[in-house]
Amino acid sequence: METPRSATGAGDDAVGGPAPGLASPLAGPPQDERIEAPQVGDPFGQPVAVQYSFAFIDISGFTTYCETQGEHAAIELLSRFRFLTRSISVRRGVRIAKWLGDGVMLVAVNQNPAVATAAELMLRCAASGIETHVGLVRGPVLLFEGDDYVGRPVNLAARLCDVAEPCRMLASGLVEPLPSWVTVDPLDEVDLPGIGPTTGVVSLAVVDEVARRFGLADAAA
Repeated sequence: METPRSATGAGDDAVGGPAPGLASPLAGPPQDERIEAPQVGDPFGQPVAVQYSFAFIDISGFTTYCETQGEHAAIELLSRFRFLTRSISVRRGVRIAKWLGDGVMLVAVNQNPAVATAAELMLRCAASGIETHVGLVRGPVLLFEGDDYVGRPVNLAARLCDVAEPCRMLASGLVEPLPSWVTVDPLDEVDLPGIGPTTGVVSLAVVDEVARRFGLADAAA
């Protein structure tokens, strides 16, 4: 696996300016509409704005796999993918928002558990013979009826997943520091279906030392 030319600092003690492609950490937490004083009137109120992280992870080439290997083999592959997804997301405190056939949508209150979950899932899937691709975005959305999310970050994460190549993670809106075992490489403008030319996209990768633990030195770049 090639190590991208730019990487975040290791842990919360990183110093200096933000790594290319990442935003500087906020000086303080953004205003949280979930804790504001209530207004007279409708107790349900207006949708609340939250800052969450969203990851879409799909199995690469699943349709072709179904055609060539048959439905029973495809179900077995999908079952292994879902088992790994559940196991990793539960351990890292990330919520499975919904299953998407041959993929999954993950939601996290904090950015780095989402990054770590997506990266580990891609590694463990690759080690078990399942290629995946990832789109991950952090940003503000409206929380709708408690369990649905409306806003550009959700759509952007889905479209990044659509264009990511097998065993690749594309992301946007992240702030440093990232997990010390994940590196970042800024990309040029990316043309996304339904959105168009998009800047601020980065490619995430797992450092060689961690990838080699799974026999995957070339798993992600």
